[in-house]
Amino acid sequence: MLTRILYPVDLSPRSQKGLAWIANRVLQKHSTLVAVHVVSPAAGLDTPRYVHDAEVTLDTLCNTILAPDISCKVISTAGDLEEVLPEIAHTERCSFAILPVIQGESILPLVRQMAIPQFLLRTENGDFPEEDVFTKIVMALDLSPERTEFLLTRMKDILSDSDIPSTIHLLHGLPLEDAEGSQNLVHAATEALEQVRSEVSKWNPDTVAEVISGQPEEELPRKIMSIQPTLLVVGLATHGEMWQLILGSTAEALINKTSCPVLIIPT
Repeated sequence: MLTRILYPVDLSPRSQKGLAWIANRVLQKHSTLVAVHVVSPAAGLDTPRYVHDAEVTLDTLCNTILAPDISCKVISTAGDLEEVLPEIAHTERCSFAILPVIQGESILPLVRQMAIPQFLLRTENGDFPEEDVFTKIVMALDLSPERTEFLLTRMKDILSDSDIPSTIHLLHGLPLEDAEGSQNLVHAATEALEQVRSEVSKWNPDTVAEVISGQPEEELPRKIMSIQPTLLVVGLATHGEMWQLILGSTAEALINKTSCPVLIIPT
C-alpha cells in the first residue's frame, strides 16, 4: 500500500514539518513520494511564475528532508485543490494519500473525492504525533462480511511492515430502536464481533472487541475518545467508477467528532 504516496505541501511550516514526519515515520526504501503543491488561479497573470517558484522550492525542500534512497516526484500546478489532488492521485497511480489536517478544519469534501487509502494526519497546535500511530488502533466495523474481511486484510498487510506491537480495539455500533428485540440484536452482534476478534487475534494477539449500543453517530465517537487511540481506522465504500467515497452519517461523525489520526480504507 505504501508504494506511491501522495502528499500535498502548501509550503507552510506545518506542511514542512509534516514532510519531515512522513520521512521519518512512513517512507520506506520501496516508497515513492509524490509531493504536490497547488497554486490558486486567483493569482491571475502571475500564476505561472508562482507555479514555477513553488516547484523549485518544493524540489529543494524534498532533496533536503528526504533520504537519498527515497524516490520523489515533485508536481506544482494551478487549480482548485479539491479537484486537482484527486486527479493527480489517479493519473500518478498513487496507492496512498497523506493529508495534513488542523483540528477542526473541513476535510470531508476532499476525502470524498479520494477513492484511495488515505491517512488524515490530524494535528493540534501544529504538533504531529510523537508516538507510533500503530500503537493503539481502533477499527470501526459494520460487520458486513465482505467489507469487514477486506478491511482487516488491508490492515494486516499494513501492520506486517511495522515492528511496533499494536493493541487493536474492534468496535461495532448497534442502533437500538426496538426495545423488545434489543437483547437478541446485542447478542447476535456480540457473537459476530467475537468471531472477528478471534480471527484478528491470530495475527495480532492483543485484540479486544466491544459492541456499542445506542445512536452510533453519538456513542461511537464518545467511546473512541475515551480509548484515546493513536489511530482510527474506517472503511468506506466507493461509488462505482466515479472516483468518490461514500460517506454516511456515522462515518462523518467518526471523522468530525474525534481528534486522532484517521486511516480511511476504500472497501
